[in-house]
Amino acid sequence: MAGMSATSSEMAMTGTPSLRLERHEEGGSAIFSVIASGRWTVHDVAALAGQLDGLLAELKSGRAAGVEINLSHVERLDTAGAWLLEQAAELFRSSGLKPSYVDGREEFMILLSEIQSRSLAVQPEDRKIGAITGLLADVGRTTRGILDDMASITGFLGALTVTFGRVLMQPWRFRWTSFIHHIEHTGLRAVPIVCLICLFIGAVIMQQGAIHLRSYGASNFSVNLLGVLSLREIGVLLTAIMVAGRSGSAFTAAIGSMKMREEIDAMRTLGLDPMEVLVVPRVLALMVVLPILTFIGSIMCLIGGGIAAGYYLGLDWTAYWDRMQDIASVKHFMAGMLKTPFAAVVIGIVGCLEGMKVGGSAESLGSHVTSSVVKAIFIVIILDAIFAMFLSEVGI
Repeated sequence: MAGMSATSSEMAMTGTPSLRLERHEEGGSAIFSVIASGRWTVHDVAALAGQLDGLLAELKSGRAAGVEINLSHVERLDTAGAWLLEQAAELFRSSGLKPSYVDGREEFMILLSEIQSRSLAVQPEDRKIGAITGLLADVGRTTRGILDDMASITGFLGALTVTFGRVLMQPWRFRWTSFIHHIEHTGLRAVPIVCLICLFIGAVIMQQGAIHLRSYGASNFSVNLLGVLSLREIGVLLTAIMVAGRSGSAFTAAIGSMKMREEIDAMRTLGLDPMEVLVVPRVLALMVVLPILTFIGSIMCLIGGGIAAGYYLGLDWTAYWDRMQDIASVKHFMAGMLKTPFAAVVIGIVGCLEGMKVGGSAESLGSHVTSSVVKAIFIVIILDAIFAMFLSEVGI
């Protein structure tokens, strides 16, 4: 080395972070080095940012093509210090210089390499999505979500069937206390709200039928309309929707809360099957109470219709029930009751499955409770429509 000359201010005291520029003459060519020294940590580097412009001016005046950033005197280096060094290197690059790090400890070089890779990473450009492309993307995501839900529900149904078969083979494993508890909560306590809703809906159907059929001289046929609808559709749908909103959401909330508190993991640790302990009693309880609630709801629809018929059609109770007995055949009653076990299974599976999906936050619990109600009602309505068309085609 031919010689050395410092072109910056005096070296800072030991420990204090500093930058200085040195020029080495070697073989008739000038080599520029930026010497970093001291502690380059988050608490110490705040005052160094202003020195970069001065260093850059000195490098330009010396007509340097490249520069070495010497780390041999750096005592400590954290992420903030490494970021500032990389900012200096980036400033040199933008000015046409080619910086490189030399004489740094291994851990310093690893940290700087990571910071440099993050800084030089090409950020993806924000692409503007057209209306049609966005619509197709939404349709694709929705379709994928529906297929995933169908797969998860089918898998959960299979697991439930296997567990139910095991309980049948070993009846002493069945949780009778839990079963009776859920019968009370999903069935007995739901009777008042089901009765009230079905009573008013039956009265509304009779009132609307009487008013709109009156202009055709067929207002008496509103009794026929109410009898068929109550037994085949309205009683089943209203009851299933009320149970889905009331009991299905309760299943999701209860199981989801246990999932958040890791109680389900504790069950598995103790050798207990959550499907056997939590799901089977709930689904079987729904399969027992939903047909009973549907029967009660259908009768309340007919009673509500009888009240409205007395006001709008002038029919007394004797005439109303005599006519209803001619219309409300066992065929219509069985067509409605046939749907109830399937609706109960759907509500129970969706409610318990969404509870099992809950994560560790209250937001996740609320999201899955909402999803449980929406999915259960949607599937019940689709299932009812399929059954209605099928039974009509086979003459039931």
